[in-house]
Amino acid sequence: MRTKRYIALILAAALALALCGCGANGNDGKHAAMSIWPAQLSEEEAALTELLDIGMDPYRIYDFQMGDSPNGVQSILIRAYELSDGEWAVKSESSRSFTDAAGRLALTFGKMTDGVRVAWQGESHSGGMSFTMEAEDDVSAMNFVTSKLSGTTAMEFDQEVPLVLQFVTSQNEFSTYDVDYFGMPRELAKRGYEHVYAVTVAFSKNAPSSPDVTEPSAAPSAEPSPEG
Repeated sequence: MRTKRYIALILAAALALALCGCGANGNDGKHAAMSIWPAQLSEEEAALTELLDIGMDPYRIYDFQMGDSPNGVQSILIRAYELSDGEWAVKSESSRSFTDAAGRLALTFGKMTDGVRVAWQGESHSGGMSFTMEAEDDVSAMNFVTSKLSGTTAMEFDQEVPLVLQFVTSQNEFSTYDVDYFGMPRELAKRGYEHVYAVTVAFSKNAPSSPDVTEPSAAPSAEPSPEG
């Protein structure tokens, strides 16, 4: 059963990118030269999803642009984290070549413990990764609530931007937090949720250290550092 759900997630993510194509083609004048924001489906894309009866709830789709300088972006880095003792622990990461100035990124998941698929696409580069946030305890009856990046966010090279936070808890009453709280893991830990997961993206002027997957690096500081 787990394998079937996992395959379905992979196929769904591939379908999301096939539907959406590449939504960002250079600086559109509406966003900062280096930024990421929730994608808006075109009328044609929306009509196609309706025709195929595709529910978009499992999809988190973003457009991004990273400028067009000759020494621009060389790689994309995706990291998955779990909150542990007030600090973020890297559970999975992948660094891949990506030199396009703009592109689209799609995350597909329901419960991260069932599997997550991340896929990206630009004019000349595309790729993806998949992972499962394994939980040692039984989470089947717990509440899963997800916060996602909801507005345009300026980016810098080698700066991680949190795309989603997922909270898993048996508590009947709970609060969710904006993705900006990724920078304040100790604050999140105060809530006593059994599991808190995060997925981030970063772009670099440096080529990936390996063709596929890099070794985990240091997680962000556990000290609260709210922005704005």
